[in-house]
Amino acid sequence: MKIAISLSKDGSIYLGNPWTAPNFAVYEIIQKENIIKYQRIYEKENPWIAEDESVICDPMMCSDGCSDTVKADLNHLADHYIILEAISGCTTLLANTFCSNVEKVLKNGGIDLHPYPVFIKDPDIAVNSFIVSEFTSDDPYNSAKLKIIKLNFNLN
Repeated sequence: MKIAISLSKDGSIYLGNPWTAPNFAVYEIIQKENIIKYQRIYEKENPWIAEDESVICDPMMCSDGCSDTVKADLNHLADHYIILEAISGCTTLLANTFCSNVEKVLKNGGIDLHPYPVFIKDPDIAVNSFIVSEFTSDDPYNSAKLKIIKLNFNLN
């Protein structure tokens, strides 16, 4: 399983709309019985930066700030599909804030949106929280049986 989370330039979690995030981190999660290993496998710059860096800093883009007319514009909706370039192959995007167009694009791309606790700023901790919630949802007592191992991320 691969999941993604949007990052700020300093490597912390980007709290705004993922479409406007500077970077994305992609993690691989592997489960074998009660052992779950996860590792950040790469970081990727938001491809939208090459097209229009101004949207990255636009505070109106951090929530569903677009008017209904703009949201209905097919060209505007199509702009949002570029996020799939950064996180293709992922099954989940961890995010708390997103616009309806990002939600639509991810759904059409087969990627689920999953929230994380809003007080978490470190992406590794958000991924760990996701693992606990995802792999113990059927049996809350299962978390005591899980062993979660974070593997080191190597940029080379």
